[in-house]
Amino acid sequence: MSIQERYITQDSSIPKLQFTELLFVEDQLQTVLQKADGLIKETCISLLESGGKRIRPLLTLYSGMCFAPLNPLMIQAAVASELIHMASLIHDDVIDESETRRGKPTIVSQYGNHAAILTGDYLFAEAFNILSKQNLLDSMNYLVDAIQAMCHGEVHQADEQFSISVDKETYFSRIAKKTGILLAACCQSGAILAGATSEELNRMRDYGLNLGYAYQITDDILDINGDEKSLGKPVGADFENGNITLPLLYLLDKPIYGDWLKEIMKVRKVTPQGSQSIKEALISTGCIEQAYLTATQCISKAKSSLDAIPSSHYKTTLLSLADLTLLRKA
Repeated sequence: MSIQERYITQDSSIPKLQFTELLFVEDQLQTVLQKADGLIKETCISLLESGGKRIRPLLTLYSGMCFAPLNPLMIQAAVASELIHMASLIHDDVIDESETRRGKPTIVSQYGNHAAILTGDYLFAEAFNILSKQNLLDSMNYLVDAIQAMCHGEVHQADEQFSISVDKETYFSRIAKKTGILLAACCQSGAILAGATSEELNRMRDYGLNLGYAYQITDDILDINGDEKSLGKPVGADFENGNITLPLLYLLDKPIYGDWLKEIMKVRKVTPQGSQSIKEALISTGCIEQAYLTATQCISKAKSSLDAIPSSHYKTTLLSLADLTLLRKA
């Protein structure tokens, strides 16, 4: 699948987006990963060829190009951001014991935990090799903060499994750490390499953070009512793992349903029948629509963050990308 095909939408009101600049990133990723040896090279290339939307390098490049023409340092920072993302996906699959991703077997299911963890570590090392050799210290600072946040987010999620004490504030803090802060870091990373001011950097950060909120909320929704073939992975993992997502938080607030769900959470185990019952309850009570509305509000905030950014093709593309986040099926 080509880069352009990953972003095609059936909504005629939103333009089909073409990101030719990402071809530079793809070439660099191939070059970097071809340097690996043996099994790590095999696992890295396998992951690269499995595809992906390349959202993080895209945000890095287009955030930068809102302020200055594309330069080689933006490309290197974009490559580093994707390597970090790839590493985090591998480690997530180890934690979640995931069998498939993007419709293909995960590295952990093919090669085991040992190879998967080492592959993830190698990708992190390559990312920081690029950032240090290119002297991209500002980009490195943003991305280091994001990695630390992702680690905290995963730990907090594990601690909060089946916990009915999770509230919306806790949820948004968690998804900021897991998703939003890295997207914000990518936006800041590209913008600072283009000479953006402090105020402009803050605006790009707000755009990325709110985009991340919406992306994770739609991910939570797709885990409930998504199509497994389109997703490339089984649905219902959040129920099974006891992860309290936004639709579940809304269900906990519903009379009768809330007490019923709390009893299920206390058992700390969700059967297939229980999972189906929760799904039906989420649909019938409108909790999924309520979560989608919240995601829509996050996208509105993301787009508003760009109001004072100079008009350009790249700003328009970032605005369109925000709209596409609400329409994604995978």
